[in-house]
Amino acid sequence: MLNFYRLPQDYLKFEGADRLDLINRLSTNLVNSLDKYGGVKTILTSDKGRFIDLLHLYNFGDFVFSTCSFKNTPNVMAHLDKYTIMDDFKAADISGTHGTILFYGDNVTEYFKEVLGENIRSINHRAFKIVSHDGHDAIITQNDDAFGGFYFIFSTEGNETWERLLFSKQVIAKYELTKTSEKDFDTQRVLYGIPKFGNEMTNLTNPLECGLNKYVSFTKGCYIGQEVIARLDAYDKINKHMIGFYSKKKILLTKKTGDAKITLDGKECGFVTSSAHSDKQGNIGLGFIKTIFLDYTKDYKIRFEDKLSDCKIIKLPFG
Repeated sequence: MLNFYRLPQDYLKFEGADRLDLINRLSTNLVNSLDKYGGVKTILTSDKGRFIDLLHLYNFGDFVFSTCSFKNTPNVMAHLDKYTIMDDFKAADISGTHGTILFYGDNVTEYFKEVLGENIRSINHRAFKIVSHDGHDAIITQNDDAFGGFYFIFSTEGNETWERLLFSKQVIAKYELTKTSEKDFDTQRVLYGIPKFGNEMTNLTNPLECGLNKYVSFTKGCYIGQEVIARLDAYDKINKHMIGFYSKKKILLTKKTGDAKITLDGKECGFVTSSAHSDKQGNIGLGFIKTIFLDYTKDYKIRFEDKLSDCKIIKLPFG
């Protein structure tokens, strides 16, 4: 079965001679050596090493197109503006002008070969390809998290054109193309242990605590938050770790992240960030536990709205 999910995202455009250099000085990954038609994910962090956002950059040569988390563009723009002083750099909020669809599952490369006439097997997550149909362009790039598959990013001006091409009755039937609901996608995200902005990626956490080391360069030199993150890595001083948990009771998170607390022997030692229900796994979720309390052999409890639920923590991903 081939699945697709309409991923809610915001979009930005960066211009100016210093566009790559500035983002390199503000974010965790190596950016300034990005080739034309190269892509990279990098994390904007505060001076305390906490999340501003995870960006996915696409270098078009004379400008950089970027995705960021849905409805978080104002925070990203404010952060960039704060640190833009004498730089030749201009950021534009172009949210609403594009859409992103993640195609994943069986026969995804064969699907794109048929509908676009393009062989995308050679495209990796550090590059992207521009495809065209009836005068409309789109980006295809590989997704590098546990879902796998490929991102398809298109201008909303060509929405009807792409809808007709990508979702004809013939290809839907041939590839068993199935839309993934937001609820099902989030449940699978939890099972894979993929952090989400606003849940796991917040101003309470840093990239190492979320297991996003692959988007952090430890050799590139200074960036905002670098001293904090480098110290945590060098001295193995990560304060808390993202974990998965099973809960006997369903945890309905109706308040802000962190309101559901994880306790051990009556002591508060962590907090819940995501919850879901899997037909196979039962009540599951993601959260963080302070390193000094972390023991996968012990039994924990979740306290939410004065109610307690037994829970068992696990190393991610869920089995």
